[in-house]
Amino acid sequence: MKRSKGIGTLCFLLLVGLLFGGFVGDFLAKYVHAFSYQQMIGMNSPISIDLNFIKVSFLLVFRFNLGTVIGLIIAIFSYYKVK
Repeated sequence: MKRSKGIGTLCFLLLVGLLFGGFVGDFLAKYVHAFSYQQMIGMNSPISIDLNFIKVSFLLVFRFNLGTVIGLIIAIFSYYKVK
């Protein structure tokens, strides 16, 4: 019985690669200057919805550094190597 790799496997590997790469990038930023550069993409202020009995705020920001890019590349490479 052969398991095929699907979109769930890809999403899981990408998420793990981005998280692990972000942690490694933040750690190495203290020692290697190239890892300290970060690019933030997202909203400046949160979107708020007030319904009188509940208030919901939503803010989405993506933070990229060299570690997250390397983690993303490793995740894509490992997706193609999974049998």
